Amino acid sequence: MTVIAHTDPFHQLVGEHKSFLEAKRLASQFALSDHPVFITGEVGTGKKQMAAAIHHKSARSSESFITVYCSQSAEQLEHELFSADGALKKAAGGTLFLYEIGDMPLSVQARLLCALDAEPSARIISGSTSLLTEAAADSKFSKDLFYRLNVLSLPLPALSERKSDIPLLLQYVLAKMGHHLHIDPSVYPLFEQHTFNGNVRELQNAACYMAAVSSGGTIYPQDAPPDIRNSLTAKTAKKKEKRLTLMEKEEFLFILESIKDLNTKGEPASRRSISELSKNSSTPLTPQQVRNRLDYLEKVNYVTKGRGRAGTKITLEGLGFLQSLKKQIL
Repeated sequence: MTVIAHTDPFHQLVGEHKSFLEAKRLASQFALSDHPVFITGEVGTGKKQMAAAIHHKSARSSESFITVYCSQSAEQLEHELFSADGALKKAAGGTLFLYEIGDMPLSVQARLLCALDAEPSARIISGSTSLLTEAAADSKFSKDLFYRLNVLSLPLPALSERKSDIPLLLQYVLAKMGHHLHIDPSVYPLFEQHTFNGNVRELQNAACYMAAVSSGGTIYPQDAPPDIRNSLTAKTAKKKEKRLTLMEKEEFLFILESIKDLNTKGEPASRRSISELSKNSSTPLTPQQVRNRLDYLEKVNYVTKGRGRAGTKITLEGLGFLQSLKKQIL
């Protein structure tokens, strides 16, 4: 159980995307009411911060804001909620935030419902990663309690729905930690490609990581956490391969194998030499066809094309793609 100081946290709810601004607008309106609020959102979307903001803008702002984590055993949770100095008593006149209400044991749900009827002095705000409608329908969550709590519904958008807020959030988090660092613009596309299943919480972790590993006053893409860098590489590779038909894969396999062999021998890998080699293979290619394929391979950084005897060279990324094609075809 935690008690949050009496400061207005609305300024910490950073974002300019219309979906987030709408959530803040609703939250601000709900603060003027005394009805229960039911906040839903994925992990890391800021349910607790939004609940605190509602409390501190309400007429109860001078009273306590108490948070209870519902992912506990029935015995622990009952003691924390209902003991003589428990959360319901401490939140009297203030606000009780039930965090992850969906994890509350059924036995505690029944007792809470009775307590709310007997002691309605605390305003209840609940937070959940799901709407709980299916759980209530399947009797995994008390229908009576669900409809008692789900009066003012407040869904929070995932970070994937407001990726335009990522630059603003990164700058805010770094400044809040006291780091006066410049973020190179090339970092933002990297973050916008990432899924962020942990939402703003995961983004905060990434900002902490970059602040720790960066040298100098600027953060660059290489300072991003490995999972963010790797997710972009995986997505790029998937997109590159997704466009290819089986015939194209067979042609690229032959071309890359030929370039690799010629590079190893120290011989120039030209489109004419590759075309000549292809005449005895299952994928004969004209010099023009080889040229078209090489243009594509250069575009996706699998080969580099040089003039004269330098010829075409296979890149490290191209060697990786070659191994991938072998597994898919051979």
